Amino acid sequence: MAIRKAVVLCAGEGTRLRPLSFSRPKHLMQVAGRPLLSWILRALADAGIEQIGVVTPPDADAIQEFVEDGAQWGMTTTYLVQPRPLGLAHALSTAREFLGAESFLMYLGDNALEWSLAEFIKEFEASQAQAAVLVKQVADPRQYGVVELAAGEVVRLVEKPPEPPSNLAIAGVYAFAPVIFDAIDRITPSTRGEYEITDAIQRLLDDGGKVIAHELGGFWEDAGSPEDLLRINRFYLTQLRLEVHGVVDPASTVEGAVGVDVGTQVTNSRLSGPCLIGKDSVVANSTVGPNVTLGNNCHILNVQLQNCIVEDDTHIENLPAGVVRSVIGRQVRITGQGCCTRPTRIVVGDMCRIEVT
Repeated sequence: MAIRKAVVLCAGEGTRLRPLSFSRPKHLMQVAGRPLLSWILRALADAGIEQIGVVTPPDADAIQEFVEDGAQWGMTTTYLVQPRPLGLAHALSTAREFLGAESFLMYLGDNALEWSLAEFIKEFEASQAQAAVLVKQVADPRQYGVVELAAGEVVRLVEKPPEPPSNLAIAGVYAFAPVIFDAIDRITPSTRGEYEITDAIQRLLDDGGKVIAHELGGFWEDAGSPEDLLRINRFYLTQLRLEVHGVVDPASTVEGAVGVDVGTQVTNSRLSGPCLIGKDSVVANSTVGPNVTLGNNCHILNVQLQNCIVEDDTHIENLPAGVVRSVIGRQVRITGQGCCTRPTRIVVGDMCRIEVT
């Protein structure tokens, strides 16, 4: 039977993204003009997924308000609550009734990747394995779930090992047969106090099961920090077809792939792609890009922006030396005196006021 269901885990607290994550879940952080979760749901829909179970903490109203019934992605949605953050295997166990006796996909809702999920699903379905994991070579695998391979199959998994058995990190995407729930029932909490999905998969292996891995050659990042968000933003900007629909005056220049949405006015400025400017914004006497996403109803006056995410209803003025490598929330006001001699880096949550002197 073809896989038609997926579980998307959105219960993480996003502590490394604070203060950005104080006012909303990290899964709804904006990258390339959309919440990260929107990109994930589109990838799942393109892979043929018809039903999604979204695992959230008890107070995740913002995620439900955004996803709603899933119709905008052509899917139906079931919401599943993880009462406490007790690990990925525990989060998955909340979806047991939703999934029934079907094989399924599990996707960590803070991961971005460059790959066809349909290919991953097809490989799993043809393998007769009980589980499949997407893996990628990383420089330092100690902060990830790590797999060890023999003859092309997984023989061991370990979560965040101090001495990794390989440099192959699990890249946030899994496929499972229903037997995974029997394995989850027979694991105990790790030293971190969590029910680890790697322990459950290892239980499958110990029982003689088959687990396969597919190595990802393209982009992968999990949105654990502001720097990660900026890398994801840069990647997704390159995936967009960017066009100018707003007004760019003759005194301005446009270089590379640039998107300017309707209602936006650009005067005496330089736009350098890839960059994306939302609706009803004003950019004047400024440089925007490369690698910049600017939200709706923003005002950028006498500023240089490079490698930044600036969200809706934010105003930045008089920072001609530049704002770089910054993630700036909604309804923020940042004012400079025009006297800074070096670029400024800012990571700030929603509704803040900053004066740079």
